[in-house]
Amino acid sequence: MSPRESRQHPHRLQSFRFNLEFRPRFSDLDPLGRVSNSRFFTYFEEARMAYLSQLGLWAPAGSGLCLLVQRDTCRYQLPVQHHHLVQVFLRTADWGRRSFSFHYALWLPEEDLLAAEGTTRVSCFNPATGRACDLPEEYLLAMQAYELEGGE
Repeated sequence: MSPRESRQHPHRLQSFRFNLEFRPRFSDLDPLGRVSNSRFFTYFEEARMAYLSQLGLWAPAGSGLCLLVQRDTCRYQLPVQHHHLVQVFLRTADWGRRSFSFHYALWLPEEDLLAAEGTTRVSCFNPATGRACDLPEEYLLAMQAYELEGGE
């Protein structure tokens, strides 16, 4: 799987600059030969990690900051099969003092179809104190620069 910046994509994906492209693994399939619905959340998670890494925001364990999932949603529209090329488009938005959202579009480019859409709301957590904490300013500035101004 490789992250990349979106260059050409359908109009409905214009608000997404980042995507991760791959083909499903055999282990992703259910007994009917379709990607299991639980794997969609794994694909979203892998896109989140790649996005944060690309922006230099991936914090290693023990760094004093965790992003905890508050809510995960997925609206399935089409089954994904082993032969499909998959692109998980991702953007961040809805930034608050302690939380923000990842928005996803799971696209099948060879079929020119949207297979699913999702959202993950995360909050900042300090494991040392066991409490929520403010989103570091460098996180907010990096995401806003990337999303709003086209920077990296």
